[in-house]
Amino acid sequence: MLPKSQHTEHHQKATTPKAPPPSLKPEVAPAPLGRISAARAAVQQFLATELGAREIRITKIAPLNHGSEGWSAEAEILVPNLEVKMLGLPLTQEVLELEHYIVELETDLTVRSYGHLGADND
Repeated sequence: MLPKSQHTEHHQKATTPKAPPPSLKPEVAPAPLGRISAARAAVQQFLATELGAREIRITKIAPLNHGSEGWSAEAEILVPNLEVKMLGLPLTQEVLELEHYIVELETDLTVRSYGHLGADND
């Protein structure tokens, strides 16, 4: 038989912490990093392909209704300045301008809507 001091230590080691009851666990888990990365990539691809963005900086990305309704993202992009381009001047460097856009994605990462954010919308 073990001495009383060793018996107490042995008993403490044998007990395992109990898992919280299912009702205390959060019902909605945060979006996994992989889904956020996929949404970010979809936004970047759309802005580069459709708007001709040369550089893209995603400033905000968030799931809509915990991801069950898609994603919303805001981005700063550098695009060619169309006014300078229409002048047809011979340039040694492309003139770019900074624009802000918001893009909403469906759950399958297709674009639901997008729009230009003006200075009054920031």
